[in-house]
Amino acid sequence: MASKVNILTPNYVTKPGDTLKETIESLSMTQSDVAQRMEVSPKHISEIINGKASISPELASKLEMVLGVPASFWNKLEANYQQFIERKKQEELFQQQSNFSDHFNYNDMVKKGFVEKTKDKGERTRNLLKFFRFPNFDAMQNYFASNDELEGAYRIALPDVVDEYALKAWIQKGKLEADAIDTELFDKNKLKQLIPDLRALTLIDEPQNFIPKLQRLMATVGVAVVFVPELKGCHISGFTKWLSPFPKVIVQLSVRYKTNDSLWFTFFHEIAHLILHNKKSFITFPSKNYDTGLEEKQANDWASNTLIAKDEWDSFIKESNFTEQGIEEFAKSVGIHAGIVVGRLQKLGLVLYNSRLNHLKVRYTWNV
Repeated sequence: MASKVNILTPNYVTKPGDTLKETIESLSMTQSDVAQRMEVSPKHISEIINGKASISPELASKLEMVLGVPASFWNKLEANYQQFIERKKQEELFQQQSNFSDHFNYNDMVKKGFVEKTKDKGERTRNLLKFFRFPNFDAMQNYFASNDELEGAYRIALPDVVDEYALKAWIQKGKLEADAIDTELFDKNKLKQLIPDLRALTLIDEPQNFIPKLQRLMATVGVAVVFVPELKGCHISGFTKWLSPFPKVIVQLSVRYKTNDSLWFTFFHEIAHLILHNKKSFITFPSKNYDTGLEEKQANDWASNTLIAKDEWDSFIKESNFTEQGIEEFAKSVGIHAGIVVGRLQKLGLVLYNSRLNHLKVRYTWNV
């Protein structure tokens, strides 16, 4: 059990000039006398005392010799004061830009573990900027204006409106998670060779058992696989992004529909983009009709045929034995999870979505 340590930040600090004035007076010296001994102007000493000038390391060394107080003391005093002043400026800026937090569903981000809980809008702004890694809102806006953070390959349900702020936050969380995963350089050929091993992972029910194996395997071919719960308004299942200019890729999964058939189809859909498509052809923020495009159709077909070979699937459909026993036997014969077979049949309208066969699927919940 670890003890919890609260670090208190003082809301005031002593000005170096106040301490300098008290020290000079305690030694029965005058400001003019000290200035003459240090070979600086009396005006400079006066400006330090009045907070208009700072104590430089050089001046701190001279103060040590003249006043007998170590230079390290003056340097630390000055550093603490400057840090305090800068922190106050930041707090004022965060309060001025506090409406920035209104763009985000902050409570949902707290619930999903993206940011810390707070009701103060200024603190929310600070937390959001730290999350996105920017010093202020203006810098963030300027960066996003010249860098398309939404560029990538999506598997996303497109209603009338997608919350772009929620989507940016979800993507950023994935990047933060991916930073903690060391990968080799991306290698398409090695990725192709991994397909049988990746397919075999679909037979494992428990996420705590298959996720570490999946991440280790994909890291060997330059892909960081991360699982990030969907924020409200994203409507997203999966996302693939090149970390340009680095030869590393993120495959980010939300487990949106919380079943293994959807999860694995989304995963294979995303790696299809890496195998079939050039990164330069990746879309930016998807238009309403993006999912009917050629690349999406190619990714869907590749994922379907990789999970279950087309000739084997066609034979199964022709036999039309969609009983529980028939599905389980077919799934075993092709080395795939029965839940994936059920999901495919439901997608084709051959099995109802509320069928009792749903118990063959694995269902997931987020522990956040």
